[in-house]
Amino acid sequence: MLAKKRPHKNHYKNSRARKREQVIARCVFSVKVILLLVSTVGISLLFVLAHDALTQSTYFEAKTITVDGNQRLTTKTIIEQSNINIGDNILAINLNLLRNRLLANPWIAAVELERDLPDAVHIMIREQIPVAIVQLGQDFYLSKSGEVIKPVEPSDRIDVPVVTGLELTDFDPNGLERSASSKAVMEVIRLAQLHGSVLPLHSIHRIDVDSQMGITIAAFENEMVIKLGLQGYNGKFNRMRDMIGYLRQGEHLLDVGCMDFNDLNRVVVRPASETSLLGVCYRKET
Repeated sequence: MLAKKRPHKNHYKNSRARKREQVIARCVFSVKVILLLVSTVGISLLFVLAHDALTQSTYFEAKTITVDGNQRLTTKTIIEQSNINIGDNILAINLNLLRNRLLANPWIAAVELERDLPDAVHIMIREQIPVAIVQLGQDFYLSKSGEVIKPVEPSDRIDVPVVTGLELTDFDPNGLERSASSKAVMEVIRLAQLHGSVLPLHSIHRIDVDSQMGITIAAFENEMVIKLGLQGYNGKFNRMRDMIGYLRQGEHLLDVGCMDFNDLNRVVVRPASETSLLGVCYRKET
């Protein structure tokens, strides 16, 4: 009995069909990629055209430029530094570039910018507050935060104490590595700026710094010498408040030439030259 023959498969025909399917799949994929690229380019072109239309439109031309927060600098000076002009398209203004341009002025500590659609720009600044002039070979202004601001100009009219005995290396721009001497100066200035301080900043003429002797101040009309030493300034200001209040009651404050607070348990008061404090007695209540 003869065995049945199995049907013969046409491998050649199947191979051609698979190749045809692969070619079609590649064509479909290529068409999709081309369509995606065309749509991306088209959308990008639309964005570019829209951006150009907005940044060149007269509808967004600046009609108002306002400045807030300035006291030392004039509004005109700030607007000139910003390089913004009436008529500029406010959407075309690079705010980061504008901010950096304003911060290049040493008197400006911080800047906030705001577009007010459709035609206004607001500039809000925070100015540096000089609290002292520090002698570093050249005179520089010292800010409230302890930063060296800028050189003193002959035309400046700023009445602040002069600090001597420090070097530029005592000041770290980031405030992290400042020396003990510069920190002591800033602490004394902080206490002098407190409301109702017995030694207000405007009464201080000079602050001398010595790494061994600490802080020595010349203050009041008679440039009284006040020795504060190296530390514990908060307690020394409290004791000074009591003593100066007592001396003012008897109208003897200007008769004092020196007050030494190095040792709070033994405060030394010396009269000014050719004056006497005979009969003046101060006792700290316990």
